[in-house]
Amino acid sequence: MEFLLWLYLIKKKNKLHLIRDRFGVKPLYIYEDDTVIAFASEAKVILGWLNEFSINYNSLSQYLWYGNTIAEETLMNGLNKLKPASIVDNDISNGKISNEEIFWNIPTTNNLLVDETELEENLTTLFDNAVKRQLISDVPIGVLLSGGVDSSGIVAVASKYMNGTLDTYSVEYDYNIGGESELARAAMIAKKYNTNHHELKIEAKNITDIFTALVYQYDEPFADAASIPLYQLAKVCAKDKKVILQGDGGDELFGGYRRYNVLDWLRFWQIASVIGYKIIPNKSWSERMRRMSFVLNQNDNGMRMAYYLTQDVPDKSPYSILSQAAQQKMRNVNPFQPYMDLDKKFAAETVVQKMLFTDTSIILPHTYLEKVDKATMLCSVEARVPYLDNDLAEYILQVPAHVKVKRGEKKYLLIKILKGKVPDEILYGKKRGFDVPYKTWLKTDLYEFAKQSFSAIDTNELLDKNNLITLLDKHKSGIGNYGPLLWKALVLTQWLHLYRNKISS
Repeated sequence: MEFLLWLYLIKKKNKLHLIRDRFGVKPLYIYEDDTVIAFASEAKVILGWLNEFSINYNSLSQYLWYGNTIAEETLMNGLNKLKPASIVDNDISNGKISNEEIFWNIPTTNNLLVDETELEENLTTLFDNAVKRQLISDVPIGVLLSGGVDSSGIVAVASKYMNGTLDTYSVEYDYNIGGESELARAAMIAKKYNTNHHELKIEAKNITDIFTALVYQYDEPFADAASIPLYQLAKVCAKDKKVILQGDGGDELFGGYRRYNVLDWLRFWQIASVIGYKIIPNKSWSERMRRMSFVLNQNDNGMRMAYYLTQDVPDKSPYSILSQAAQQKMRNVNPFQPYMDLDKKFAAETVVQKMLFTDTSIILPHTYLEKVDKATMLCSVEARVPYLDNDLAEYILQVPAHVKVKRGEKKYLLIKILKGKVPDEILYGKKRGFDVPYKTWLKTDLYEFAKQSFSAIDTNELLDKNNLITLLDKHKSGIGNYGPLLWKALVLTQWLHLYRNKISS
C-alpha cells in the first residue's frame, strides 16, 4: 500500500526525489544525458545498460593520486555520485533535473564551548543512544571487534542494550606481515562483557579471484587493498549475521589520526622534518622525513591537506604509467581541487579543524564508507556505523579541535567517556593494524597475473604497457618499491578490461 501511494504521489506531482544520507554512508549514482536520467545504488547497473561511455580525465587523475575518486564525479562522464546530504528533484515529464539542494552542512559556526564535564556527560548519553538505535533489527546482528578504541566502545555500550548475548567477531589474517595480532585485546573486551565471541582466521587463498571480483563490485577503480580482507571477513560473518556494527567515523569526528597532532604543532614539525631528512642516516626514515617536509611546508593549506592524503609527490608523478596521449590530457586537470575548495569553505577554521572537517567530507564518504559498504553488500551484509548517528555527529562536530586534539592525545574526548568501560591497555595502547601485503603479492602470487594483465594492454589504451612491465620487473627484483603505483595500475587495467567494449574515445 505504501509503495502504491508513493507511485501515486510521483505521478500526481510529476516529481521524483533522490536523497542521500548526510555522510554518504550509502551510495547513490545518477546518470544524465540529453535523453535520459537513470539512477541506482550500484553504478554497474547503469554501466551495464549504457551502450558506451567516455573517460572523465579529471576523475582519472584523482584515482591515480589517491587510489579512488574523491568527489562526486566518477571515472565515467555523465555518471555522478549524488552528494552526501543532498536532494535532487527530477521532473519526470521531461526527464530533467529540476532542482538540487543541500539539506545539511557541517556546522562551522558557534563552536560548542562548554565545561569538559558537561561535554563528557552529553557525549556519554548521545553515544549510548546512538548504539542503542543501531541495535534495532529484525535480523541477526553482531559487532566487528578489532580490539581498538572505536569498536571496543561500541561493544561496551551494545552489551547494555542487547536483548540476549551479543555476538562479536575478531579476525586474524595470515598476511598481517610485520604487524601484531589484536586478538588478545579483542578477547579482553569480549570476556569483560561476556559476549559470544568468534575469532576468525583468514588465509590469503584465491587472491586473484577475489581481486577480480572486487574490481567489478566497486563499480569504478578502487585501490584500497584493505577491501580484500574486509570482504573475506564479511563473507564469514554472513553465515549467521545480516547486520554488523563497526567503528567508521570515530577517527574523523573524535580526532584519531596522527596528522591532527602534527598539524597542531605545525611549525615545530615543519622545522624538524627539514632537519630530520638532512641528518638521519637511515635511508628509509630520511625519505619519510623528506616527504613530511615537502607536505608540511606547502604554502597553500589546501595543497598541504591534499598531499597529506596521497603517497605520491610531483617529482614521482603517477601519470608516468599513462600513455603519452593520456598524459597530454592530464595537463588541464587538477586532482587537488576538492581539497582547495574545502580549504576555502572552512576558511574561518583553524588548520586542525580544517583537516578534521575535510577528512569528514572526503576520505570518510569516498574511501572508508565506500570500501565498507561495497565489500559487505557483496556478501549481503549491512554494515552500520554508530559514530555517524545524526545526533552524536551533529554534537561532536561543534566541539572545537583544540578540545579533541589535546596534549598530543588522540581521541581525547572519546577516551574520557570510555574510561572505566574499556581497559586502559586498549584506550592508551599503541594503535595496531594489519598490512595487506600487496607489495609482496606483486612479486609472488600476483606477479604473473599482473604481467599478463599489463602485457594485454592495447597500444591505443590509456596505460603505457612497456613502462608498467618494466616497473613490475624492477619491483620484483628489488630495484625499487613501486608497489602502490603498480597496485593502482593493476586495478585500473582490470577495470578497463571489464568495460573495454563500452569505453569510447
